[in-house]
Amino acid sequence: MKQLARRIARNTLLQLTRWVTFWDRRETGEALALVRILLPIVIVWDLLEVLRLGLVAPLWAPMDEGGIGPATYAEPVSVFYQWFGASTGNAWWLFALALVSALCLSIGFFSRSSALILLFAYSQLAALSPDADRGVDTLMRNVMIVLAFSKAGATLSIDTYRKHRRWLSDELVPAWPRYLVIAQLVLLYFFAGMLKQASNWSYSSGYSALWLVMEKPHFVKHELPRAWVLPLYPLFQAGTLSTVIWERSAILLPILLWLRSTTARPGKLRAFVNRARLLEVWVSTGVFFHLSLALFLALGAFPWGCLALYPALANPGTWRRWARGARAH
Repeated sequence: MKQLARRIARNTLLQLTRWVTFWDRRETGEALALVRILLPIVIVWDLLEVLRLGLVAPLWAPMDEGGIGPATYAEPVSVFYQWFGASTGNAWWLFALALVSALCLSIGFFSRSSALILLFAYSQLAALSPDADRGVDTLMRNVMIVLAFSKAGATLSIDTYRKHRRWLSDELVPAWPRYLVIAQLVLLYFFAGMLKQASNWSYSSGYSALWLVMEKPHFVKHELPRAWVLPLYPLFQAGTLSTVIWERSAILLPILLWLRSTTARPGKLRAFVNRARLLEVWVSTGVFFHLSLALFLALGAFPWGCLALYPALANPGTWRRWARGARAH
């Protein structure tokens, strides 16, 4: 009985040690830095589009002054309005705070502080107009939390240049923030795929979902004559089926990444997965999927916000090898 207890204790300690080692792993920071650069650029573009359309006051001013959100003078809703008062002027200040902090985060100027300020400002905008808050906004705020508590500014940033007088740093950073960004992608895609239960995503309705979307003028960017598009119906069916398979297969992404990072170990499954380049196939499909959405459908920041997280899928050493190869040419 004592030997069994000792064996259980040893195995438990071993598993805990492996778990701590996994989360405490260190790596160079290029992958996370690219997410830090790209994600705020998407936010900046999205906010500037709101500005171009003249929607800052309609979206975020209090109802008493013509806004569509829930805030009023008597019930300010957001912490920002509680502190500074509910007014159109303060809606503009909050908008400016989000825009400036996103720019600062992208260039890596006081990266952690900028991420926290952007997280605050962006969440306050969501509180002021919840009907205008989208799933991609929630995704980007989740990642902003990770960036705020990481060393995303350890390289490719003004912070790095001020500290080392060069843009690229060899400083090793914790890998767990990159793992959490990957986890965000896995959860996003897998549950999006599992929620596609309507018949038009299945054989019973002929995999017609994408075709039906293209039939709705308020979704498509460029409405084409039906006679041009109709011969492509089988391609839309294939795209519908492929979308469901690809999204649901995201649950396997951590396994593909692990098999790629342990190529030196033996195993037929590992050898097959890496030889077939299944990880590259999955990532390339995702890039094609989002670029297609951006090209054909009016989905705003969604495709770009997702693609901004893709640098986290590559091992930081990969980015360095690509950079050296580009300089060599």
